[in-house]
Amino acid sequence: MPEIGSTGVAFTKVAREWRCKYAMGADGGPGESAALKAAQALLEAYLPTLKALPNAEVTRVVCGGCGDFKVIVNQPADDHGAWKEDEFKPEAEFLAKLGAIDGCTRVEAQEFTMEML
Repeated sequence: MPEIGSTGVAFTKVAREWRCKYAMGADGGPGESAALKAAQALLEAYLPTLKALPNAEVTRVVCGGCGDFKVIVNQPADDHGAWKEDEFKPEAEFLAKLGAIDGCTRVEAQEFTMEML
């Protein structure tokens, strides 16, 4: 099992997160947010591709208070390494399309361990 140095932080899975901030709707909340609706539609278009990655667990996180929209792909470390070598495809395409949505800002990606304890 990989470990981060000698910290005792061992892990078996590594995740890749794609995220943005979405603009609230005219009512000030997420319920009428065109940006959130478009981000969700984009995710739905890419979901079959993401689920087809080896041993991938795909999670979506949405915060109605701060406007977070996040997609997390969590995989066993070995499978994640192979995806990393393939430049996390289709990450660049997905993030470009996410950033093109009116009202979606701060489009970013991050890699981290994500372990069920």
